[in-house]
Amino acid sequence: MNSLHYIALIKAKLALLKQRSRHEFIPTAEDLMKSPISINENATIHTATDEIISKDISGLIVQSDKPRHLSQKGISEALLSEEKSIREIPAMSKTRELTMMDRFAPVSNCAEQMLKLRINALGVKDGNRLIGIITKHDIVKYFEQNIVDETKLSEIMSVGSFFVPEETSLYDSLHKMLDSGISRLLVKDASGMPVGIVTYKSFLKTAMYHANQSKDETFAKGFGRTYKIGQIMTRQIISVSVNTSIAKVAKILIDYRVHGVAVTHKQRIVGFVTEKDITRQLAKLS
Repeated sequence: MNSLHYIALIKAKLALLKQRSRHEFIPTAEDLMKSPISINENATIHTATDEIISKDISGLIVQSDKPRHLSQKGISEALLSEEKSIREIPAMSKTRELTMMDRFAPVSNCAEQMLKLRINALGVKDGNRLIGIITKHDIVKYFEQNIVDETKLSEIMSVGSFFVPEETSLYDSLHKMLDSGISRLLVKDASGMPVGIVTYKSFLKTAMYHANQSKDETFAKGFGRTYKIGQIMTRQIISVSVNTSIAKVAKILIDYRVHGVAVTHKQRIVGFVTEKDITRQLAKLS
């Protein structure tokens, strides 16, 4: 073997070791990303909502010169602020510019960026080209499969005013979620017992139903004011004991395709653990 062949062989081995090292020890955005789901820039909130519900996703890309992201929260904001049917609201009006990360960015950096910008999704780029998307759901899945963490749930769970009476209007309930910066509400009956839960998707499904029944039906001035939260809540509240491991909670979020679970202590709900809490824990451990 001459010197040129020897040098080429060494370089090839070093490149392979570098690649293996990256995948085995430093997982990157490219390892977790999936293909983005998108709609065109002229689509309406109705089209976007239909796509989000049918694909069971938290948001999607709206195509334009620079990719933009539309989340369930963005659509919910449109329900409150726009006094017209979701068939008439441009999807582009409630988007934000998609924050991009290089495909070799460590997963921990992605988690930190999501927390810093208070967003649920990042674009993954190769040069200037969008090649994928990574969400908090992907972060949670990675955590469940790869991280051993003995931290107690009580140390990472979210606590606060996340209850509403079942007679509260949809409008007031959604207003409370957005003002409080939370993505779910527990619903209490007249005796103060939790009887159900609502998320942004609950409101999106209701908006789709009414838009399909009447083209002129609006949330802000119509059914959002007259319907009660108890009419759209999900009665099954997924909960875990305060002694449950974080990895087990992460698995529940993945298996049930939910973004958070209630935490109980002595049969009483004392908090929530969400994808955001687990994302924060991953960033803290890295």
